[in-house]
Amino acid sequence: MKEPLLSACLITYNHARYVRQSIESILAQRADFAWELVVADDFSTDGTREILLEYKERYPQRIRLILQEKNVGPAKNWYDLITSPKSKYIALCEGDDFWGDTDKIQKQVDFLERNPDFIACFHPVRVVDKDGRQIKKAKSSFVHNKDVSAHELITGRVLSTLSLCYRNVIKEFPEEYHRSPTGDNFLCSLLGNYGRAKFLSDIAPSCYRIHQGGAWSLKDEGRKRTTLITSYFWLSQYYERIGKPEFARGFYQKILLEGFYSDPFKGVVPNYLAVPEYVIVKLVRRFFRMLRRLLIRKPITVGEDALK
Repeated sequence: MKEPLLSACLITYNHARYVRQSIESILAQRADFAWELVVADDFSTDGTREILLEYKERYPQRIRLILQEKNVGPAKNWYDLITSPKSKYIALCEGDDFWGDTDKIQKQVDFLERNPDFIACFHPVRVVDKDGRQIKKAKSSFVHNKDVSAHELITGRVLSTLSLCYRNVIKEFPEEYHRSPTGDNFLCSLLGNYGRAKFLSDIAPSCYRIHQGGAWSLKDEGRKRTTLITSYFWLSQYYERIGKPEFARGFYQKILLEGFYSDPFKGVVPNYLAVPEYVIVKLVRRFFRMLRRLLIRKPITVGEDALK
């Protein structure tokens, strides 16, 4: 097979119930260029690995496997996956999700080849349940219905990974990336340093699956929030270190908007300051909300949720 122009990167862990649909949706792609499927499995124990080996035997020239010898965790497995390809472009998927358009990678590569000022492109995503039945028509219309500027990417706009196709330009990830509990928002921020992202509305939606075994959907809101704040912290540390304090401050402000800075970072802020800081931040925010309601007759709705 020719050197692949694109690598479809699939991350798996105990996805035996769903991974066949995910793989088939990728193998169904129609493209006039060489491409490969790279799968990184984090030592699955439910039969996922046996399914991957079955497909590898059937498509030895198309599929390349990264089989972890022990459970290394999603962050390390993800890193091994996205740093493995040498291709010009990378498209992403997870073992419990699946693509919905057989021309997806062709359309995305065609766009990026014609538009060198764009670092990435993405498309609609809908939400389905464990049986593939639609729950929501769009995962996030706010994110998935318009182009995203380079500044928006850098400062925290996350694109749904299963819709993302990007130029493979990041050859070395910073130390802060390896400390962040999530890789997708760090990846999107790094990509923003190379350009903007295009929303392609003519690609049929990929499907993001919510189920009881989902690594993210299974987390409660408190854990999700802590994970998000921790990733903001390491992004702020990264941009501070490389001399871009304006971006570092932006992520610090995102942390404050969440209302509690100290909790995930007890090594950074002394324990005895945690409760007073939390109370002060909450009181200040409440004061300004009350002041705004008193001074402005007509309530402002835009951005209200971000301040709660």
